[in-house]
Amino acid sequence: MHLFHSCRIAALLAVAATAAGAQGPLAPPPWPASHDNPPPLAADPAHPLLLGPVRVLLDTTTLADVQRAIGAGEPVRHGRGAEALDWLCFTLADAEPAQRVWLTSSELVGFSKVDGVTAVELPPGERPVAGCPALPARFRPVRFEGGLWLGPLDGEQRKAMAIPAQGSASWGGLYHGNLAGLDTVGTIAVEVRKARAVAIHLARN
Repeated sequence: MHLFHSCRIAALLAVAATAAGAQGPLAPPPWPASHDNPPPLAADPAHPLLLGPVRVLLDTTTLADVQRAIGAGEPVRHGRGAEALDWLCFTLADAEPAQRVWLTSSELVGFSKVDGVTAVELPPGERPVAGCPALPARFRPVRFEGGLWLGPLDGEQRKAMAIPAQGSASWGGLYHGNLAGLDTVGTIAVEVRKARAVAIHLARN
């Protein structure tokens, strides 16, 4: 397993387990576990995240930049050392179903720049909470550049993920290449249920 990918999974597993056990902050859910190396991707999947007019560039935009732009949310740090993670969390309560999105920052970028995004659909009845407030309406719609987001996948997206019309699966991969003269790793995992993206995990370093 690629070092960056395995380190991120380990950090998220540790943070999620510790937060749950201690009734701590609302931690992002871990990436889907995999015992195999992620399949290689021909292009970097780590597209910018669009929060309405705000464009979040992974490995460039900081958590502080996002907080200032939106005027809501409080950065949280949980864990220690390589297992620590910083994040901002927002809830999209009026989506159907409701959604939650975490912008995360790991030790790999000095706990400042956004280097990961996790988004999930929520069970019925979930509402904004103190650690994950409602995202103001002016910062919607939320999606990745290129169109991927939670909810029904279109035909091209299903074809790219090799998922049938009503299929359920986990899809993902890893890009390792050179962008603007820098060694770059982009990783994605999408959890699909009945051709609907119910969780998206994206990271870049």
